[in-house]
Amino acid sequence: MADIEQNYQIKYSTKWGAYLQQEASRLEKYVTMETGLSGKVVMLDQYGLLDFEEKTGRMQATTLRDAPTTRRCMHPHIFTRAVGFDEFDAKKLDNIDVPVSKTIEGLRAAAGRKMDQVMLNGFLGTCYVGEYGTRAVDFPASQIIEPDYTEGSSTGTGKLTVAKLRKALSMLQKAEAWNEERRAYGDELVLACSAEQINSLLQEPEVASFDYNTARALVEGKIDTFLGFKIIRTEQLPLEEGIRECLAWVKSKAQFGIWDDFRVKLSVRDDLDETLQIRAKFACGATRLQEKAFVKILCNE
Repeated sequence: MADIEQNYQIKYSTKWGAYLQQEASRLEKYVTMETGLSGKVVMLDQYGLLDFEEKTGRMQATTLRDAPTTRRCMHPHIFTRAVGFDEFDAKKLDNIDVPVSKTIEGLRAAAGRKMDQVMLNGFLGTCYVGEYGTRAVDFPASQIIEPDYTEGSSTGTGKLTVAKLRKALSMLQKAEAWNEERRAYGDELVLACSAEQINSLLQEPEVASFDYNTARALVEGKIDTFLGFKIIRTEQLPLEEGIRECLAWVKSKAQFGIWDDFRVKLSVRDDLDETLQIRAKFACGATRLQEKAFVKILCNE
């Protein structure tokens, strides 16, 4: 007689789980967003700086000058993804449903991550200016804080520190990219960094001390704001050869545009034996409006 263990059954789940993932855009609230865009490129016109000239004599000839204007352009990036289910998948899956809703949720989460990636690439990468938007402008070296930056004679780990945040804040203030008056008009200081760099900040005395920060950093291990920066955690910042590119910016100067918002269409493909097709799409772009409103903070990781 066979052992009863040969008749043991395998129990399968009746619900779909999901992989660990970032489920929505984390940056869209902290940029200047414009929707309903069209065209192969959008031109963003800006007015430059004016200054006065001293009058040194009577009834001098008037000197007429052109208005100082600049133009920056933003290109759309178009993304699509289609997922299909055969007409007999539902029968073959038996007691578990075809994961249509999970697919839509997954596509929406993927769109949020991709939008964040477009923003970071636009803010950290090459931008284009000029009448036709053909002149390339790289991220300026003058707006980069190196990994080994420290204050005074202190030594550092190369990670994100309060000293680097103070330096970034000082750079933005000196360039008049940020002042507290802007906050009253809805503007905001933003810092995007990775979990590793947030952990480094939590070890800083100023962050961990009740005298400098709220108890949240100590109790919850979370830093919401510090030195006026709204701190956003993202793992999508570039990481090359152990160097993480963190980024600080002023919200009003970080432009994000949507040509076509995220949409999902379900259709039956008669050309594929009535396969159910779930197709999502969106189009967006991003650019810096002014270089001095951004500071790249390089950190060891």
